[in-house]
Amino acid sequence: MATGQEPAPAKAASQQTTVVEVFDRFSGEAWDALYDERGPLFDNWKFIQRKLRVEELLASEKPGRLLDVGCGTGPMAPTFLQRGWEFHGLDIAPKMIEYARRRFANESRARFYVGKTEQAQFPANHFDAVIAMGLLEYLNDAELTAAMKEMARVLRTGGVMIISVIQPRSLDSIMRQALALPTRCLKPIYMKLRGKKFDLDGLVHRQFSVATLERMMADVGCVREDHAYYNLVPFPFPFDKLLPRLALAASRWAEPKQHDHLHWAATACMLKGRKKP
Repeated sequence: MATGQEPAPAKAASQQTTVVEVFDRFSGEAWDALYDERGPLFDNWKFIQRKLRVEELLASEKPGRLLDVGCGTGPMAPTFLQRGWEFHGLDIAPKMIEYARRRFANESRARFYVGKTEQAQFPANHFDAVIAMGLLEYLNDAELTAAMKEMARVLRTGGVMIISVIQPRSLDSIMRQALALPTRCLKPIYMKLRGKKFDLDGLVHRQFSVATLERMMADVGCVREDHAYYNLVPFPFPFDKLLPRLALAASRWAEPKQHDHLHWAATACMLKGRKKP
């Protein structure tokens, strides 16, 4: 499979144990709040935009059986349940799934499972849609290859796969790399001043270009059908932290445009692929 960092070295160690520890620590209402449009949009913006882009890409699909891999506490479930989908969520973090099961205990069309994407063990051709939001960035090469094959295996022919990833060539990504050292030194102070407790920076986040993601999908038999750039940040790091209101206003202006010529401002992208016969 063609990968890129774009992916990390093939022999990179698995960080799944650390992923479980980090996400279990922030399970429950803390994670749900990131998708709440009524919350502080400075922190929530990218999560809300990712959710909206997935909903848009699936809007034209006939409701069926959907699998959300790396589902967390199930923030995608309410919308798709309302649209008539049967929702299945899979996540490696037990506390995330425990919370999701409690949250949707009275919803017969919502089911949640603890497990690794690369070992999903669902029947072949079982789902009409498979989505993976912010999942691939935490996998090493071996896990990534297995996860892509497994997602394609459980997806029916003609079904839709949607994957979101961090893209490597955004202005924000370039600025973060250039300021990595001072950021590490000043971040504890910033976190304390802002009263922030949720932080994923202790994990390795791999980055993938649109072209790389398209090749990865093609390798497992899914043909690219559509795409979307999201979390457009005209005011990149660190200005988004220093001038959050101005940065949010600029992102509000840029996000609805979704023009490819603004891809340099988008920190992330997603592809919609369809499984060919």
